[in-house]
Amino acid sequence: MRCAFVDESYSRDRYFVGAYVVRDDQLTIVKNAVRNALRYAEVFGIDAGAELHGYEIMSGKNAWSPLRGKTRAALSVYRRALAEIAAVPGARSFVEGVDIPRLNARYRYPQAPHQIALRLLLERLNEYASRVGDRVVVIADEVPDQQAHAMRMASYQSLTTGGYKPSKLSRIEFPITFGKSAESPGIQCADMIVYLYRRIDAREHLDDRAGRAARDLWTRAQPLRPSTRRWDP
Repeated sequence: MRCAFVDESYSRDRYFVGAYVVRDDQLTIVKNAVRNALRYAEVFGIDAGAELHGYEIMSGKNAWSPLRGKTRAALSVYRRALAEIAAVPGARSFVEGVDIPRLNARYRYPQAPHQIALRLLLERLNEYASRVGDRVVVIADEVPDQQAHAMRMASYQSLTTGGYKPSKLSRIEFPITFGKSAESPGIQCADMIVYLYRRIDAREHLDDRAGRAARDLWTRAQPLRPSTRRWDP
């Protein structure tokens, strides 16, 4: 069985949902990877009980306030965390997104961007599970109206996902579980990946310092063989 930990990252223009996927017998390894990353962050004054959150690390918010204004330190922490996350044997990452302005321009009554991105991600996870001959349990970060989300996603097994390549998601275990990131090292890993990819996407045509830093960080995630897509309606 595979466990897919899911989190989202979005801006006014783009909505991304990402997954960090490991075997269910590797959860202790994932927990230790996050613990090692936080242990490294303690050198910079971060409390060992902090959570890995990409936005908070880079902006010096909340538990990561000791990094405020210290870009090199923040990048160092992020780099180490990605290295730990990516070192879990066989772990994979997937990111699916949607261009919001294009979505709104094309459809008079568009579906919510989160709903679309999550559906695309589930389709991708289902394809991956079929390829490796396994099934996938999905554990997602808490979101508003999550019960409705869970019911909608479960309905795909009887109604299909629709769209260009409809799927009944036969390899996905339903219902989706929603949990607190503070209690899930795997969700924290997904957060680090999807937040970073959104930053890269936002600066894909820019050769500024922030863009180069994000792309440099992304190289640390390459052992995960990240699969990334953005739907531009």
